Amino acid sequence: MSAGSEEMTAGRVLDVIRSEDISFIDFWFVDVFGELHNVGMPTYAIDEDNFVNGLEKLDGSSIVGFKTVNKSDMVMLPDPSTFRILPDDYDMGAGSGGGGHGRKNARIICDLYDGSTHPDARYNRDSRGIAGKAAGKLSELGFTHTNWGPEIEFFIFDAISVYPSPYAATHSGAGSGYSIESKESPWSKGNVSTAIEVREGYYPSQPKDTLDGFRKDVCVDLYRHFGIEVEAEHHEVATSGQCEVNLRYGRMIQMADNVVTVKNLVKVKAKRKNRVATFMPKPIFGDNASAMHTHQSLWNGQTNEMYDENDLVAQISQTGRYYVGGILDHAEALCAITNPTTNSYKRLVPGFEAPVNVCWGLGNRSAAVRVPMYTRHQEKSKRIEYRVPDPTANIYLLEAALLLAGLDGIRRKLDPGDPVEENVYRLTPEKKREYGISSLPASLKGALDSLTSDREFLVDVFTRDFLEVYADLKYSEYSSFAQTPTAWEISMYADA
Repeated sequence: MSAGSEEMTAGRVLDVIRSEDISFIDFWFVDVFGELHNVGMPTYAIDEDNFVNGLEKLDGSSIVGFKTVNKSDMVMLPDPSTFRILPDDYDMGAGSGGGGHGRKNARIICDLYDGSTHPDARYNRDSRGIAGKAAGKLSELGFTHTNWGPEIEFFIFDAISVYPSPYAATHSGAGSGYSIESKESPWSKGNVSTAIEVREGYYPSQPKDTLDGFRKDVCVDLYRHFGIEVEAEHHEVATSGQCEVNLRYGRMIQMADNVVTVKNLVKVKAKRKNRVATFMPKPIFGDNASAMHTHQSLWNGQTNEMYDENDLVAQISQTGRYYVGGILDHAEALCAITNPTTNSYKRLVPGFEAPVNVCWGLGNRSAAVRVPMYTRHQEKSKRIEYRVPDPTANIYLLEAALLLAGLDGIRRKLDPGDPVEENVYRLTPEKKREYGISSLPASLKGALDSLTSDREFLVDVFTRDFLEVYADLKYSEYSSFAQTPTAWEISMYADA
């Protein structure tokens, strides 16, 4: 059964479990960074009460950023609407060839509750709950829902080898570093027909595109098993297996669930092919990096509140402009959530199609916010695209933060000014000052510092507790990075 056509209730889930002879349910949830966690249960141990009172199965002290050991009991409440039967790739014992007696597995995504307050209140560090709470703010300004459409980029390598730790060079004499192997890499041997030069990987045909079949397999499973509709898949600009999957737009929580599913399915299928998938933005020096451009629109029933047919420039409404103004006003602080790793800032540099300047434009891919301009008089497709995020972001927090920034812009009537029509990368510093264009942070620390000074627009939904825990963990991550010598530094400075 795919994500279906029929509303999934607890009773319906139990009916499908019996009719499809499902053996196990995997219960999914994410931590504060969006990392997927899972606990499996045999279906004979599951009943309707589990969908009402939840599963007493979670030790919050064992999840980074959750609970202390003295108050660690948490409850997982399954959301029956997320029930899906998993592809065989998730269980190599399943299926006709695996020796698992045709075992079938399914997944359900869970909401998280504090054991002492369930069912009265969601756990305040549950990312999915934060996104839901943000969506609840729409009605305060007369909106019913938002639509989201992320473009998910990633690399599929034949192998990544890391030697073997930061301490190796000092303590073992073995040195430290990494290597990437790919049939498409120009530095690999025996790949005359498949080599793709750096920054020349956009839309190649077979045989150079060695991942055409892999992407199609992913897309088929996304639709067949999860009901996730894909608009397009293709090879991206970078060499060595950079891919992109564009999802058809959807509602806020559903889309976040879909992104979590896509990322996990890509990793699972790559592993089954003895390859490795990575969503880190910048694994290859001198080449393009992976982004997660995020399209969004505001709706009131059937009306797209970002559309104005009488606007002669972009057919974007004043409400849409205010929304853009809010995102640009908070862009530096947003980076702590939209670009949450030290590697993120190796992507946000000039010259590689990634935004580094805080401005907006029409069809302008050098701007942080772009209003796509493919066609006119299309209310359904009028939207903005935020080009800053990368796929290491926790998608629930990303959506929530962007929405709250945009709504703040609407409340405060923050008009972003005229759209920038020029290539922002080529503007002089003087011209940027004239246009009022500022820069995005150059490091994770800079982004966290910005979040510390500009977080009030998030506090009501995220809570101060969550933001402080998130920032503390990320500051610690940056500190470890800042203290670790790299192979580049050893090469550059050892003879100083």
